[in-house]
Amino acid sequence: MATIQEQITELEGKIASATSPTVLKIYQSELQKLKLQLQVTTSGSEVSSAILLMKQVLEATLRNGGGGGGGVDKKQVEDIIKAYMLTKSITKEDLDDELKNYLMSTVKVQVVLDTPTFTGEGGEVKKDEYERPLFQKILCDLVAMNNVYLFGGAGTGKTFIAEKIADFLDWDFVLLSCSQMTSALDILGGQTIEGYQLGKLEMAWGNLDGKGFASTKKGAVLCLDELPKIDPNTAGTLNAALAKVKDYKAGVPPFILNGRNEKIVKKNLLIIGTGNVKLNETSTEYEANFKQDLSLQDRFVGATYEVGVDYEFEARDIMKEVLFIWIPLIKIREKIVEMRWTGQAFVSLRIMITLRDTYLTYRKILAQRTQKTATGVVEKINQPKTLENGLNSFLNLFKPDQIEILKLAMDYDNFIGTIIPSKDVLEVTNLNTKDEEKETKVIIAAQKKIMKDKIA
Repeated sequence: MATIQEQITELEGKIASATSPTVLKIYQSELQKLKLQLQVTTSGSEVSSAILLMKQVLEATLRNGGGGGGGVDKKQVEDIIKAYMLTKSITKEDLDDELKNYLMSTVKVQVVLDTPTFTGEGGEVKKDEYERPLFQKILCDLVAMNNVYLFGGAGTGKTFIAEKIADFLDWDFVLLSCSQMTSALDILGGQTIEGYQLGKLEMAWGNLDGKGFASTKKGAVLCLDELPKIDPNTAGTLNAALAKVKDYKAGVPPFILNGRNEKIVKKNLLIIGTGNVKLNETSTEYEANFKQDLSLQDRFVGATYEVGVDYEFEARDIMKEVLFIWIPLIKIREKIVEMRWTGQAFVSLRIMITLRDTYLTYRKILAQRTQKTATGVVEKINQPKTLENGLNSFLNLFKPDQIEILKLAMDYDNFIGTIIPSKDVLEVTNLNTKDEEKETKVIIAAQKKIMKDKIA
């Protein structure tokens, strides 16, 4: 294992070559901690030791919801110090002036670096989210200028992850939906009867907006969505560019030629391909996938990750207010997988969010109508869409005999007739029961055991 000094040297090298401000902040934060650890190890400095320990306490506080997603102000720092010192049988007053002054003058900056919150076009990315293992791997691939390929079942959040990476970096998200109809014009641009059409690769590579001007963002994430569905002949158009991504010569960035035969110089770029299957195989479960040439697969070698559903993320971050909806949806999902019906429909993150929002909107509309505060469109809704309506809409994607099996798996009658009515009389901020929280933990633990050997 590398020594602390070796880790510091390695990080300093990465900082010197980092091009992304957000990645740079992460590296700088890690460097701070390593230098404090080195001071403690080499000199036994009590000040350094106390600062390092306090730093860890502050980080834990923010991860558990403290700080409101931003920094920690002076009052919060004082409260944290007092609480921490009580566990050590000493008080804040026992600290010498040097340590107290150091903590109060610098901790704000350090916490902001260690627990950054980044805002992009799509919204905020929280620390817990970008600390997910797959997210971290993709950030490392970004720094290494590797192309990334994510494969896995429908609804596992592959495109969602690519979008969140773009949010995190505050870069443009450029989506190229791949199919057998995708053409070179879609990729590199070209002349049409309506004028010149920008290609998606052209836009992302040159960091251009929809009109061909320099984007206001500092980079782009190009998502090659459903890449295995692209015609292998058209894939060759992508191949050359994918091979050039890290082909810097004497520090000069590589270029591609667009549909006008103009040179487009590479700017900050991350390419993420997604698909239901590996690039070197076809699948009877997912139709319209081509077995791609091995040269395309080679463009993503070393950065190909299988993506599985993340139960803990879903329950903790997406469905935390409505576990009573999440639990039966998991039972439906697992039955669909067991019966090999995933090619027909799947319980994705999107359907979870849709049903969550359907129920919360239903409750909101009823509350506003009861309080006579409904306005606009809400005022016109006499029969609000129910959770049952939304659930049935999803189930109707299956055949009648399949629907019966799925209803049995989730105990549909009890869910519709008993559970939902019991939730309707509760405050929307207090819907979860202890039994539901306990069952959620059991489900998550079981899934973690199954997924422990997955790549990501």
